[in-house]
Amino acid sequence: MPMSEQRRIEFLIERDGLQQATDWVRRTMQIYRRAVLSKGHFAHSHPYRHRFIVSYLEFKRWLSVGSTTGPA
Repeated sequence: MPMSEQRRIEFLIERDGLQQATDWVRRTMQIYRRAVLSKGHFAHSHPYRHRFIVSYLEFKRWLSVGSTTGPA
């Protein structure tokens, strides 16, 4: 996961706790997905589309692997 996303999650875990950070990741995934699929949103166009999709996939991976372990 890029350091920026990992740092964001670690910050949220430290500040708000694991459950709230997990909720944030889920909400952010929904927002990113809608943005990428919306033709009028800047996230739908290059180069942002790729970045949003990569972040979405990294959040998805974190939910399946890292969300139960907390920060490393």
